[in-house]
Amino acid sequence: MIQKQKRGGFIQLIIIVILSVVVLSLLGVSISSLINNKTLRENFALLIKGSRWLWDNYLFAQIKIAWQYMRTLF
Repeated sequence: MIQKQKRGGFIQLIIIVILSVVVLSLLGVSISSLINNKTLRENFALLIKGSRWLWDNYLFAQIKIAWQYMRTLF
């Protein structure tokens, strides 16, 4: 039964990606121009660097403490 749920989730992901491409196309957005846009790439790079910094400096330590606490309970 668990296998069916995993397959269903993967199929849903594929459908969501296809529908997203269709919607973007209907809105007149070119995906290739988005990928080649320098400003957009720089913004995503900044977002990824910021997320990584947040994870490394704040979130990981808190999650590690919570994980260790949960392991002692079980």
